[in-house]
Amino acid sequence: MLKKIVIQRLENLIRKNFIFFLSYYTYFKKTYKKNKKQQISVINTFDSGGGAANIARELSREVQKFFTLKMFVKNKLSKEIWISEIEKRKYSFLEEVLRREALEKGWIEFSGFHALSLINSEFFNDSSIVHIHNLHGDFFSPALFSNLLQGKKVFWTLHDESLLTGHCSCTLGCTRWTNGCGNCPDLSIYPAVKFDNTSSVSKYKRKWLLKLNPTIICPSEWLAKRFKIVYPTLKNIKVIPNGVDTSLYYPHDKKSAREKFNLPIEKQLVLFVAEFATANPFKGGEIVRKLISDQSLHNLVFITIGGGQEENLNNHISFPYINCEKELSQLYAACDVLLYPTQADNFPLVILESMACGTPVIASEIGGIPEIIINEGLGFLIQNHQESNAFKSALIDFFKLPEVKRSELTKNVRKEVEKKYNFNLMVQKYLQLYSDN
Repeated sequence: MLKKIVIQRLENLIRKNFIFFLSYYTYFKKTYKKNKKQQISVINTFDSGGGAANIARELSREVQKFFTLKMFVKNKLSKEIWISEIEKRKYSFLEEVLRREALEKGWIEFSGFHALSLINSEFFNDSSIVHIHNLHGDFFSPALFSNLLQGKKVFWTLHDESLLTGHCSCTLGCTRWTNGCGNCPDLSIYPAVKFDNTSSVSKYKRKWLLKLNPTIICPSEWLAKRFKIVYPTLKNIKVIPNGVDTSLYYPHDKKSAREKFNLPIEKQLVLFVAEFATANPFKGGEIVRKLISDQSLHNLVFITIGGGQEENLNNHISFPYINCEKELSQLYAACDVLLYPTQADNFPLVILESMACGTPVIASEIGGIPEIIINEGLGFLIQNHQESNAFKSALIDFFKLPEVKRSELTKNVRKEVEKKYNFNLMVQKYLQLYSDN
């Protein structure tokens, strides 16, 4: 009975002083730091399955040629021996109470303490550099920063807008983030929260980041400008565009590629690539569904990649998520154009991969995409990116182009990627950044 009363009083105390406990909990988990070696620990949620994961993994693979490096992820999907899954902790009573409060009060990003397991990693403790990518997935609370990252040089590559907001990873046109959020218009945007504490979360997120003072890497000038609005005093902000391996992504013979995947040889093929395919609201899945069902586009065949529950129709052929880059490259090359009506994006690899394969792009004019498709000689930008008719008109105009013009587009997009977005160029810029610091 006495034990139950004590536990209840402790829980009440934590609830009343939640932010205090969350902020200072890890000070009771101090570790002794050894002399750091010139080795790098990379942290990301996954090691495969999306643009951020692929960039983090392939960049790390190349950096290993010059530095001792290990990657730590919440969920390991590959069999790479140099990638380790962060050990799942059995939460203590205090951690579990903090976790419940964090989830209930809208502090979802602060609810995970699994990353405390890194205390037990000799490699992580000895690393002089930590390179962070995505921390989505309640495993690395910013409350752990002061403990786990103490004395280390921190680099952080931004793949979305999560550091700018009080909960969401994509602002989707909302401007409340410029003033510290609050009165959130949509708590359901990923990562969804139950309670609107976005103002407080944004405030503490900025406080911790300023204290951490990392080197921020943005793949686009667009994101860098937005970041500077929120963090005007942070000086170490770099722009390094994403890159693709042009030896893996390159133009294939279109007829052979279509035969390999049993695609119609003589049809006009439109490609759409996104995780969960047309069920993905951020990438414009609803727009693609409308276009597939539009009877006036019956002469087009839509190829979608990334969905497991897509329905194959006469004008729609669905592929699940494709992990094999060789096959993905062939599918890009098999199609005439990539349709990318994304509603939220930074500097999408999908566009770069398609261009590297010689497949022009029709895409939304948002995020860093205009930095890639800088003129009509490289593709088509759609200003009214929420309107399916705008993309429909662009598709019609594209297939009206003379064959000579479309052939020029194919050559132009490949050359642009070779010149500006080659994977090796991206790696060299990161290596220089590590060496300069």
